[in-house]
Amino acid sequence: MAPRIAIVAYQGVLADESYGFRDVFRRVPGAEVVTVGEQVGVVAGPGGAQVVTTTFRDIARVDVVAVPGGLGSHHHPDIGWWIMAAEPTWIVSSSTGSALLAAAGLLRGRTAASHWLAASLLERHGATMSRQRLVVDAPYITCSGRATTTEAALAVVGRLGGAELVATVEAALATSPGAEEPACDAPSRYRPWRGRPAPVRTTARPAPPAAGAPPESAWAARPTPGVSGVEIELEER
Repeated sequence: MAPRIAIVAYQGVLADESYGFRDVFRRVPGAEVVTVGEQVGVVAGPGGAQVVTTTFRDIARVDVVAVPGGLGSHHHPDIGWWIMAAEPTWIVSSSTGSALLAAAGLLRGRTAASHWLAASLLERHGATMSRQRLVVDAPYITCSGRATTTEAALAVVGRLGGAELVATVEAALATSPGAEEPACDAPSRYRPWRGRPAPVRTTARPAPPAAGAPPESAWAARPTPGVSGVEIELEER
């Protein structure tokens, strides 16, 4: 039976990781690949838009769920609860997509790959961060980011149809162009206004006060109380 594969989209999801999963899964013969979200329409995130074609309420069962990373991913544990209800055979995530799974309690006691900045988020929810690029802890396959989304998706393909299906998909990747992704032309908080440089965010410690400055200046530059520098970096803006 042809697999049904759902790629999750949420506000702040990374376009390149979403594309990485879609580019592999759409080449699986007969597969139904859908982009699922809270509501049908366009969802913006760094790098472009995702077009949600079906909602969580309208899709009850899937064979595979792909969770790309994104800003503020750990603020969407409800997506993890939907994943549990959908009972997929395999769940694959990239970068901070594993933080979303962890926040929903799905990775408690498990080991996962993720973006290195998400280590504290995983640990807070009972998961162990791995230094490996890709981790298989069935039914979860997690990877560190965009550079490994193809590898992670192919790992899922191999478990769906074996080495022969992997070879078929790899051949298609090598010989046919990728699908065009929809552009995000609407104003977005994820892209700088024209003529203005992109904002720079950092989790570095505050610089020491300038000569002659009162000691309070360093304290004023501290990270927000109760929120670590890592969380500030991963927050949706």
